[in-house]
Amino acid sequence: MLETRIEHLILGMLGIILLGTTGYVIIEHVGWFDAFYMTAITLATVGFQEVWKMSDLGHLWTIFIMFSGIGTFFIIAGHIAQRAVDLKRYRRFRMAKQVKKLNEHYILCGYGRMGQAIANELKNAGKSFVVIENDLDKITTLVQNDIVLVEGDATQDEVLLTAGIEKATTLIGVLKDDQDNLFLTLSARNLKQDLFILTRATIPSSIPKMKQAGANTVINPYEAAGTKLARQAMTPGVVDFIELIMNRGNLDLVLETISIEANSQAEGKSIVELEVRKNHNIIITAVEQRTGEANFNPDPNYKLRVNDKLIALGSMENLTGFEKLCEALIK
Repeated sequence: MLETRIEHLILGMLGIILLGTTGYVIIEHVGWFDAFYMTAITLATVGFQEVWKMSDLGHLWTIFIMFSGIGTFFIIAGHIAQRAVDLKRYRRFRMAKQVKKLNEHYILCGYGRMGQAIANELKNAGKSFVVIENDLDKITTLVQNDIVLVEGDATQDEVLLTAGIEKATTLIGVLKDDQDNLFLTLSARNLKQDLFILTRATIPSSIPKMKQAGANTVINPYEAAGTKLARQAMTPGVVDFIELIMNRGNLDLVLETISIEANSQAEGKSIVELEVRKNHNIIITAVEQRTGEANFNPDPNYKLRVNDKLIALGSMENLTGFEKLCEALIK
């Protein structure tokens, strides 16, 4: 409907140009090109001098063209602006519907270079996630890539609530400044106590502050990159193997964290009793106990407890099957 009105108005503008040109030819008895040129500079209001010595009737005709053209132009501009506003409202409405459908999803705050890399990884892993961003250029990129987004400041409670933080499992903060990530951590932890919060800190002194604010894990990207480069130089084969495992696109093996829930079939049983290797064809590489202690290559007779976290290696299909065994039978 709106597009049709704009098309009609554009046709009306072309009609004014044709009418103005014809009027000058009839009233002033000039050539078609001079008449068209005079109409064009009148509508453009560039202020050039008259092409010929104009009569009073010609001046009146010029005034008519000027007001008709300017009025039509402003109407077209208004309709285009309305179209832009309607598109923005529709986009927000559509995104809001998509966010409401999400459950146990990730919230990614910031879509810079690191945010884009994280989004690609989440997308490749088939994870549900929503991005919070307020930069117009990045928003355009997100829309083009058909990524669910919430427009706004991620440090604001209402924006986090719009992103479905109450139903989310993990929040990743990669905003530009440490101060923003710190405030984001405080806001997110206040809204949901059991949310897993992973954030970035570019200044080492910010790390303890963010942990005190409620972040579960804080990563300094420069230190992480330096450590990885050093390990790559010292043990390239090991790093390449881990990268191969973590890259789901190259190998049907993944590392996953699986939590032992209360009233699950795995609670109170050992790795031997569950026959993990035989029944599920996966390897338990480590167990992080609820006390925070981590046991690598755990004892097969270790009894699994509620809130223990297993680091398991295997195919996605097998890991999913074992994860169901570790979930509560009644929730």
